[in-house]
This record gives sequence, C-alpha cells and structure tokens, in this order.
Amino acid sequence: MTSDDGSRSPVTGARVALAVLLLAIYSTLAVIRRVTNALRDAGQLRLAVAVAFGLAALVVVGWLVRQPALRSGRALGALLVAGAVYAAVIWPMESPEEKLHFIEYGAVAVLWFLSLPRTWRTPRRFGVAALATAACGWLDEGIQALIPSRYYDLRDVGFNALAGLMALTLFVAARALARPTR
Repeated sequence: MTSDDGSRSPVTGARVALAVLLLAIYSTLAVIRRVTNALRDAGQLRLAVAVAFGLAALVVVGWLVRQPALRSGRALGALLVAGAVYAAVIWPMESPEEKLHFIEYGAVAVLWFLSLPRTWRTPRRFGVAALATAACGWLDEGIQALIPSRYYDLRDVGFNALAGLMALTLFVAARALARPTR
C-alpha cells in the first residue's frame, strides 16, 4: 500500500519489518546454538545478552522520547514500573538464551500490532497480535523439533507468548498515555 505521495504506509512498513524479523529468527535456528556456545565458551555470552538488552532499551527509550506526551512524570513512572516487571521476570532465568526471547518476541508482537488494520479497535489488534505472536513462537519451536541439534521445548513457547504479552501491554499503555486527554 502506498499513499498519495508514493510513500509506503506505516502498516506496510511494519509488515515488511515483521517478515524480515521472522525470517531472521527462523533462518538462524540451525546455527544460533553454535554461536551461543562459542560466546559461552569465551565467557562472553552474558555480556552479549546484556548488550542486546541495552540496545533494545535504547530503542524503546528513543521511541518514548520522540512522543511529546510521554515526557511526563506519569510516563516516567510507568516506564520504571515496566522495567522493574521485566527485570523481575527475566533476572531469575538461568539461561541467557531464554532471556533473548523477550527481545525477539517482544519485537514480533509490536510489529504484529502495527501490521494490523488501523481501523480495528485497540483490544482487537492487541488480541490478534498476541495470538499471532504465540503462533509464531510455537512455529519457532516446531522448526526446532525438525533440526537434529535442537529440540522442542514447550517452556520456550510460553516464554515467547509471555514476551509478546509484556511488550504489547507496555506498547499499548505507552500509546494510551501519549494520546491527548480531553
């Protein structure tokens, strides 16, 4: 879809980004374990995961800062609470690789939300995006079941769905805070 000036619509851009992200996730499933094992053997896996979370946090903060309505004490408080919830869920996880699900499938969920028709009301977009994200995470595990060096893990399906729900909740809450009040 293009607009009158020939530019792509935000929905089309989100769909393209979603397709690219899912392609990247699915196409690296057979090799990513070798990468994480090499990082672990070099003692760099936890650092790499921390850097990934730092970069993800910068992207989120960068988006939030560009929303004038979110430059308030209320929005900052909500962001701090969201960060504390993320930390409470992710910090106790033993596997650094499992923590990355929260970046991957958080991004998948937000891109699903943005890919859906803007004419749909927020609760419908939220529900469809959450279900689609869970399905994508389940497909991820199904592909892993077919790869000899990987295995199907129902817990990871749950992590993927939880990551999507958490990111969607934060994203929709931030959008609601950014809407002008009447």
